[in-house]
Amino acid sequence: MQAGTDELVAMRQEILHLLRQQMDALDSPLGLTDTRLSECYERQVRVQELREKMQALSNARAELGSGRDEAAGDPSCGPVMPASLDAAATL
Repeated sequence: MQAGTDELVAMRQEILHLLRQQMDALDSPLGLTDTRLSECYERQVRVQELREKMQALSNARAELGSGRDEAAGDPSCGPVMPASLDAAATL
């Protein structure tokens, strides 16, 4: 589980780095040349790839977590309500 967390952190850091580069390119007094604009598009594609990987990893972790929750509890046992609350609910 720690490896997945480390991977998520690394992806977030890479996204932040790429977005900082985007801002630097857009704020540059040199303007946007065709080359710089192409680099911006490439960074944006990479950011999208990382976001999709992060979402897939997050979904996989959520599925693992819900699988553990189901295995831990007995599905035949519902929530237990104290008798006093049960009686009051039927009034």
